[in-house]
Amino acid sequence: MSDYENFEEMKGDLLDGVKGRKRVFLEQMMDQGHKVNGTQGAMAEQVQLFGESTSTGSTTTSDITRYDRLFMPLMRRVMPSLFAVELCGLQPLDGPRGNIRTIKKEYSRSVLDTAGGSNLVTAGDEASAQNVYDKYSLINSTDEYDSVDAMDPFDQTVNLEGDRGNPMKLEVIMKQVETVNRKLSAAYSLEAEDDADSLDNLSMESEMIATLSDQVRRDMDVEVLTRMKGLAGTVRTLDFANVDGRYAGEKLSAMTISIDEISAEISRKTKIGGASWIVASPRIIVGLKNASNSGYMPNQEHGYNVSASAMVGTYNGLPVYVDNASESDYYLLGHKSSDQDTGLIYSPYIGLASSGLIVNPETFDKRMGIRTRYALTDFTDSTTDLAHSPDFFGRATVANLTLGFTS
Repeated sequence: MSDYENFEEMKGDLLDGVKGRKRVFLEQMMDQGHKVNGTQGAMAEQVQLFGESTSTGSTTTSDITRYDRLFMPLMRRVMPSLFAVELCGLQPLDGPRGNIRTIKKEYSRSVLDTAGGSNLVTAGDEASAQNVYDKYSLINSTDEYDSVDAMDPFDQTVNLEGDRGNPMKLEVIMKQVETVNRKLSAAYSLEAEDDADSLDNLSMESEMIATLSDQVRRDMDVEVLTRMKGLAGTVRTLDFANVDGRYAGEKLSAMTISIDEISAEISRKTKIGGASWIVASPRIIVGLKNASNSGYMPNQEHGYNVSASAMVGTYNGLPVYVDNASESDYYLLGHKSSDQDTGLIYSPYIGLASSGLIVNPETFDKRMGIRTRYALTDFTDSTTDLAHSPDFFGRATVANLTLGFTS
């Protein structure tokens, strides 16, 4: 018997406390998961679940499946914590193919550098994020670029009087994407199910779903971080064998200077701002905490636990996430202004879906599978998009990192 009258009631409780873009995203994923889990394959006969009615002697049906009760709380816990959701632009899809969008701010008029000269500003040049021309708003809509150089303020004002000024425009760039599919499966025997229930009071079904979902999440996190590290247009190497300092905390300060420099480089390239998040390997987190000039503050929820795949703290106000799958020391910085203005966009189609429980008729072993479908899109082709994804990311590899004292 379900504790809820219907799926919408359960969904409302699970979404309690989730706000903004994450709530819209999670609600869409839950609706899609409910549709897929309730109508696909072995699950088709489980769409209706009987529950007792408040009216004596009668029953009612509810549109909530047993897999909704298993998957939706798991989706509520897993999906919002994906690196793809935290670090990427988020544009969900309604089907296996779709369009994602980004905005281009353009100069609309070509302007000569001198009378009869060559173009200094070309119509279609990306404005602000790539190019800033100091005189574009000083000249009128017919002048060459240097026409105001000899003017005093009064003449310049007269020159612009009655003129509309040079034009600007916004272009919404659409890019078609196709989703990829991730799948995992697991099987267990009736005897294993009996023993788990009897000895440890565990549901093999629930444990298998949690295990498969956790592995898919970890695989996706590694994919996202690998993609961003490959895109990074700012690359540095910090070798602590060449770092000077009297004690460990002073030497570790070189890392904070490097992080600030990479953030400044991202700001210079994007013309928007510096890094808005940091991802680092576990040993880097330890180094950040102990640098003598560090602005790192541990997250109260996770404290000093750097093994949790979560936001473990902040560095000068920037959220810091730990990549506990990394075997090497590194840090990655990125900028995200909005879900449209960033270097990598995550477009989920199906958040998590189950094949249902399938019983082998020969052995009575049970098997289940889960899957997810999504697209990851960058902008690196100047013929189809802005080709500016590398500007949004910077990374550094760290060699010979020593934490603490050496003899």
